[in-house]
Amino acid sequence: MAEEIKILLVEDNPEIEKFIWAALTKHWWSEVNLECKPRFSIALDRLKTESFDAILVDLSVSDLQGPGGLARVRSIALTLPVILLVDENESDPFQSSSELSMHRWLVKETLSRSRLIDAVKNVVNTKGFREGVGQVGDPN
Repeated sequence: MAEEIKILLVEDNPEIEKFIWAALTKHWWSEVNLECKPRFSIALDRLKTESFDAILVDLSVSDLQGPGGLARVRSIALTLPVILLVDENESDPFQSSSELSMHRWLVKETLSRSRLIDAVKNVVNTKGFREGVGQVGDPN
């Protein structure tokens, strides 16, 4: 049986939440527990009481105030991989930002199931998830 992967999603758009849920829970070898919060502040509170393997953060949620909010996530969970979900018109500044270079980011308008799954597998495997057992996504 595959080990469960816990992912926290910060997203306030029900259509994007539904797409991400379907991609990660129906089309992946590992069992995924996806928890969604509509505001960044609620996600931060959740991170204080629960451990996750990765967090996906939509930078356009109403209470997220730019890169400073991500620094708060890092201070709460220093080893937690972060994947940013950005609007197409927001993506250029992130290509050269040194603060955000440590994060993986995906453009929402061009997001595909395979890109999302690859990004999550990459950050979870980079974290050292399931050491000695195999990488996330291995069918065995």
